[in-house]
Amino acid sequence: MTEQLAKAKEILIQEKHACVVVSNEKTITSDQSGIKILLDWLNENKDVFLNTSVADKIIGGAAASVMIYGGIKEAYAEIISDSAIKLFTDNKIPFFFDKKVEYIKNRDKTDMCPMEKTCLGIDSPEEAYIALRKKIFGE
Repeated sequence: MTEQLAKAKEILIQEKHACVVVSNEKTITSDQSGIKILLDWLNENKDVFLNTSVADKIIGGAAASVMIYGGIKEAYAEIISDSAIKLFTDNKIPFFFDKKVEYIKNRDKTDMCPMEKTCLGIDSPEEAYIALRKKIFGE
């Protein structure tokens, strides 16, 4: 784990954020969980994730796709799904985690997260990004 990712992880845990993005120039945090904040950040600035270290409470395939599409260099997750592990591995993105799960569950824990479902069978981070934008923003 690089010093930059260690810093992101420390901020995530100590300040109890949902997501932390760290680069040489900036640190961005959010307490909002879910994929929408990642899409919002990318919509505001297409380079927001470029060469950054991202620490997130939960990274599933949907979040991993958006992060990879955005150009992150490494990631840490408190909880990571099998699909996120596959995406990070296939795209040669170093990643670290505390707990692995088969898939991310929806908010009421009764089924798979709808964002994870949206990305099932999509191996391209760009295609997943487009599918997620369509699902969330109707684009």
